[in-house]
Order: sequence, then C-alpha cells, then structure tokens
Amino acid sequence: MLEKGKISSHQFTIMIALFIVGGSVLYVPAGLIHTAKQDAWLASILVVGLALLLVFMLNALGSSFPNMDFAQYCEKVLGKWLGKLVSLLYFFYFFLSTATFVRQFGDFVIIQLLRETPILAVHILLIVIMIMAVRYGLEPFSRAIEIFFPFILVLFVIFIISIMPMIHFHNALPILDNGIKPVLGATVKSLGTPYLQLVLFLMVFPAVNQTKPAKRSFLLGTVLGGCVLALVTLMSILCFGAFFSENQQFITYVLALNINIGGFWQRIEAIMAFIWFITIYIKITLYFYGSVICMGQILKLKEYKSLTFPLGFITLFLSLIINKNIVESDQQAEWWTVFSLPFGLLIPLLLLILSKVRKKA
Repeated sequence: MLEKGKISSHQFTIMIALFIVGGSVLYVPAGLIHTAKQDAWLASILVVGLALLLVFMLNALGSSFPNMDFAQYCEKVLGKWLGKLVSLLYFFYFFLSTATFVRQFGDFVIIQLLRETPILAVHILLIVIMIMAVRYGLEPFSRAIEIFFPFILVLFVIFIISIMPMIHFHNALPILDNGIKPVLGATVKSLGTPYLQLVLFLMVFPAVNQTKPAKRSFLLGTVLGGCVLALVTLMSILCFGAFFSENQQFITYVLALNINIGGFWQRIEAIMAFIWFITIYIKITLYFYGSVICMGQILKLKEYKSLTFPLGFITLFLSLIINKNIVESDQQAEWWTVFSLPFGLLIPLLLLILSKVRKKA
C-alpha cells in the first residue's frame, strides 16, 4: 500500500456519508423529481436499498484483500498485465470524475455567487487546496473531516427546521398517480450518482484500522448519506411541488433562498452553500486521491506525492474543457449511470467471483 496512514471506522463512516451528500445534495433531487414527479421521495428511499446491496458486495471484495487497495488486487486476481489495464481504466474513471466535479463546483460558484469571477480562478483555488489535502495524506484529511462534521450536521438541522413553515403536504399527492414505473426508472437512474461511485472507497478500505468495523461503517455511512438525500428530495416536493422543483438547477439552494420566518430569519442560503462547499470538496479530494493512488500502483512507485502536482495541473486543464457549461453537465448526468455501471458494479462483481473461485481451487 502506498498509503501509510490509518483511519478509524468512525472517520470512515463520516467520510462516506459526506461523500454521498457532496455534489448530490444540490443536483440529485431535481433529477429524481423530473423522472418520478411527486413520488421522487419514494425513489430516493428505494435507491438506498439498492445501494446497500451494492455495499455488501464491495465489503465482501474489500475484506477478501484487507491489506490491499483495489488496484493491487486487480493485478492479484487478473494477472499483471490485465490487472494493470483494469487499474488504468479505473484511473481514468476517477480522474474524469475529479475534473467533472471540479467543473460543477466552478459552475455553481459563478452562476449563483461570484458572477464576475473567471471560472479559472475558482478552479485554481479549489485544486490547490485539493492537492494540499492529498499530499498531507488520508489520516490528517480524515481528521479534518471529523472536525467539520458536527458543524455540517448542526447547519443541516437548522436548514431543515427553517424550511418547515414552507411545507404543504398536498404537494406530495396523489401518491403513485403515474404508477410505479417512473419511480423504478428514477431509482435506477439515480444509482449512478452517487452510489455506483462508492467503488472509490475500495481504495480507502485497507486504510481503516479494523476490517470488521470498516464493513459496518461502509453500510452505516451509505444509509446516513442516502437518508439526507431522501429528506432533501421530500422537502423540495413538499415546499415547492414537483413542477417547480424539477425545473430548478439547484433546488436545495433555492429552498434556502426562500426561507422567511417572521421577516427576520431569511436568506440563509449561506448555510446550504457552506454545506455543499465542504461536502463537494471532500468528494473531489477523495476522487483525486483515488486517481493518484491508482496511478502510483500502476507505475509501482514507492510514494504517491510526486504525482499530485502533474495530475493536479492536468485536472485544471481538463475541468475547463470537460463541459462547456451547466447544460452539458445536465446532459452528462443522463448517461452517467450507464457509464458508471461497469466500474461500480460489473468489474467489482467479476473480481469477487474470480477471487472466490481461486480460493476454492
């Protein structure tokens, strides 16, 4: 393993939960509501059930090789050259995901907050602190996440309480008016972001100091993150209705914009912006960490820090060209589940089956 640091199962739980929330808390609800309308909250619950099945499979694979990261046991199970090829594919998957989320971050900032600021400046600032975090290592990074977690939790609770006066329960009716098919379609569609992306944590899994608690933490973190997305989706529907919600790019941010209690407590969008900034930064940094470690294993390096600056520079360039604008980002989301399916499900499942067969042979 290139990563020498160790993290606790508690830190692993928080890391997974915030990874799931990161990025998704602004984008996912609108996409779900677009497909399933007022029943999107049902889809957001069903997809957590599918995600748990996926995590059971990832846990089985990770615990089969407790002292190796994903790139290492690709070579062990598939052989040197085929294993390197699969690891290279995962490097590109992690790396493209890093650039994609950097672009989403930049688009949000220049659309909602700093409209006169060049997107290049936003990307440079984000990538610099991303590189710093990866160079410090997983252990200090996980401690920083643990420090921020109580603040994020308190702010999220304040946000939910603040939007309660806006709730209109009739917006969720009639339930299943269009049948179960749209709900199932939204469930499958939303599996790609963020749940198939959890394969990334097979790069982190061996750094958890105990394997058995790590498996429980993986499941618990997935449930916590999924519940946050389900709650935000439900609140969006109850407050604004399906038609308005599905036509808002950043529906959760719009919820915060519309809070007004007694003419005093209003416009607390800074709360949602802070939650989103921290969580998507965590997500981007973990993706970059995964791509750096993966490439380090492919090249058989003794340490990974030498890769951070060149890969960071390429990330900056790629983030500027991967999507031209927010419209292209929306179009990308339409096929992201299909793109992620081999990486998040099919290849890990194949590796798990082959590893079990080899052990029995």
